[in-house]
Amino acid sequence: MAVTAPCLMTPSNTPTPFGRITVRSIVLAALLAPVAAWVNVSVEAIRYAGQPTTVSVYPHMMALLLMLVAGSGAAGRIRPSWRLSPAEMVTIYFLVFMAAVMSAHDTMEVLVPILTYPFRYANAGNKWESAILPLLPRRLTVSDPSAVEHYWLGGADLWRSGEVGVWLGPALCWAAFLGALVFCGACLNSLLRRQWAENERLAFPLAQLPLDLVQPRQPLWTNRLFLLGFAAAVAHDTWFGLHTLWPTIPEPYIRFQTAQQYLTAPPWNAIAWLPVAFFPWIMGLGVMLPTDLLFSCWFFFIVWKLQPVVAAANGYTDIPGFPFVFEQSFGAYMAIAVFTLYTARKALRRGFSALWTRDVEVTAGDPLHPRTASLGVMAALAAALWFLTRMGMAAWVACGTLFIYLMAAIAITRLRAEMGTPAHDLGQMGPMRLLPLTFGKEAFRDQDLVALALSHGFNRNYRACPMAVHAEGLQAQAKSGGSLRGIFWALVAFACWGALCGFAADVALNYRWGAISHCDPPYVSAIFGKEPYDHITNLMQGGVTALQRRTAVAAVGVGFAVAATLGAVRMGAVGFPFHPVGYAISSNWCMSLMWLSLLAAWVIKVALLKAGGLRLYRQALPFFLGIVLGECAAGTAWMALSALLGTKTFIVWPYG
Repeated sequence: MAVTAPCLMTPSNTPTPFGRITVRSIVLAALLAPVAAWVNVSVEAIRYAGQPTTVSVYPHMMALLLMLVAGSGAAGRIRPSWRLSPAEMVTIYFLVFMAAVMSAHDTMEVLVPILTYPFRYANAGNKWESAILPLLPRRLTVSDPSAVEHYWLGGADLWRSGEVGVWLGPALCWAAFLGALVFCGACLNSLLRRQWAENERLAFPLAQLPLDLVQPRQPLWTNRLFLLGFAAAVAHDTWFGLHTLWPTIPEPYIRFQTAQQYLTAPPWNAIAWLPVAFFPWIMGLGVMLPTDLLFSCWFFFIVWKLQPVVAAANGYTDIPGFPFVFEQSFGAYMAIAVFTLYTARKALRRGFSALWTRDVEVTAGDPLHPRTASLGVMAALAAALWFLTRMGMAAWVACGTLFIYLMAAIAITRLRAEMGTPAHDLGQMGPMRLLPLTFGKEAFRDQDLVALALSHGFNRNYRACPMAVHAEGLQAQAKSGGSLRGIFWALVAFACWGALCGFAADVALNYRWGAISHCDPPYVSAIFGKEPYDHITNLMQGGVTALQRRTAVAAVGVGFAVAATLGAVRMGAVGFPFHPVGYAISSNWCMSLMWLSLLAAWVIKVALLKAGGLRLYRQALPFFLGIVLGECAAGTAWMALSALLGTKTFIVWPYG
C-alpha cells in the first residue's frame, strides 16, 4: 500500500498568495547566499564536519526557514511592517536553496580543485606536464604558480593577495556555463510543469514542506507531538554534541559503525563497505514516504550489496568492475528519464510546435510562453555545446556529455517531484566514466579525455540538482497563487549568483586554511582534484577492454530493463511492493548510510497503518516532522560551531 504524507494545512488555513516578489526578499536572499556558500565549503571541505548538501533536504536550509519564521515573528512584535509574509519566507528559502545547490558538495566544491590540481601535482612520475597540462584551456583553469600554492598550502588572504583577477576569469566563465545549464533545465520545467502539476498531479513533497511550515496560525506549532519530537531531537543532538567535545560523557548509543570487518571470509568479503548507521531525522523523513518506496529502498540496497558476493562466489572477479552496480543504477535512472519524456510527449510537442505555429494555448500555469521556453532550451544547449567544444571536446563528445547531464537531471527532477526521495546519487556515472566505457578509449583523443576530466566538476554524482530545485520553487509559487514568471527568472539568476559565491568561498577559505595543510582530513579538495586526472591517466595508459565495454553496456541495459519492468508491473498490479525509484536510488553511497533508518521508518509506518489506519498515521506524523526539524536545527547549530571554532563537533549527516 502506497501512502504519502498528507498536507499539513487545514482548509481554513490556506496559503497567503505570493503576488510579486518583494525587493526585501530578493535583498535578504542575496545577502544570505554567500553565507550559505561559506557554510557549505567550511563544513564539507574545510572542517569535514558533515556533508549536508548530499541529500535532498539540506538540514541547514530547513534551519534557515525556521530562523526566518522565528526572526520574522520577533521583528513583527517590534514593528509590524518588519514581519515577513509567508510568501516572502518561502521565496527567500528557495532562492537561497538554489544558491546553496551551486556551491554544494557536487558542484563548486568539486569543480574548483579540478581547475588547479594538475598544475600543483604534475611530476615526472605521472607525466602530466607533457600529457595533460598542454591540453588544459588556460582561460578556464588556474595555472598561476602563486595562486596555486596559496590555494593548496594556505596562509594567505585572497582579497589582499592581489590574485583576485587570476580567479575572476575562470569564475565568470564557469558561472556563465552553469547558468546556461540551469536555464536549459528551467525552460524544460516550464514546458513540463503543467503536465506534472495539473495532468499527473505530482505531489512535489519537497515544495509542500516549506509551504506548510510558514503558514500563520499553523496548528503544527502548537501540536504537542510535534513539540515532543522537536525537543527529543534537540536533546539527542545536544547529548551527542557534548560527547564529541568531551568524550568522558557517554554516548547513548553507537550511531555509526561498519560491518564489513566482520565479513572477512570469501565470498562475503566482496560485500565491501557496509555501514550500519541510524539517523533519526532520516527516519522521520522516511515516515513521510510511500510504503512501497520505503520497502524498495532498503530491500534493493541489500540486493545491490549481495551482487558482488554472488559474483565472487561464481568466479566473476576477473572482470574489472563486475557486476557493474553503478552502471545498472544509471540504466534505471535512464528508464525513469525516458518514461518522463514519454509521458510528457504531448506537452513537449505543444511547446516545441510553438516555434512554427501561433495557435498554442497559453495558461497561467506556464512560467514562460511555450515558444520562449522552447527557444530557451535550444539557445542554452547551443551555448553549452559551444562552451564544451571551446574547452576541447569533439562535438560528438560534447553532445554525449550534455545528453547524460540532462537525462540525469530530468530523472532526478521527476523522482523528487513525484516522491520527494531523500537522496539521489548516481555513483560517479558521469560522462568521464560512461562515454569511454561505452565507446572505448580508442574513440577519444587525449584532448577529449582532458576536457572530460574538467566536465567531472559538474557531473560527479548529481546529488545537487538545480533543475529539481527550480521545479520545486515553481510549484511552491503556483500553490500560493502568485506569478510564476518572477520566480522563474529569480531562481535562474540566483543559480548564477550562487555559483559565483561558491567559487569565491571555496577559493577564499582554501587560501586561508590550505587544501592540504590546515584543513581536516581526508582533505576532500585534494580528493576531488585528483580523481578525474587519475582516471584519464589510467585510460590513456591502459584503455578499456572489449569485455569491460560489453559488460558495462549490458549492465546499463539490465538496469534499464529492470526499472522499466518494475514500472510496468506496478502500474497494473495494485499493492506491488517493488518501486522502480527505490531500485534506482538504492545502490549509492547515500543509501548505504540511510538504509537502516529507512528500514526503521518502514517498520514504524506499516505498524501505524495496521494499528490505526490513515487516521493514526496522520495523528502521529507531527512527531516525526518534529524530529526532522529538531535535528535540522540542532545539527545546523553544531555545524556552525564547527566552522566558527575550527574543530569538529557533532555531525548530523553523514558520519556520527
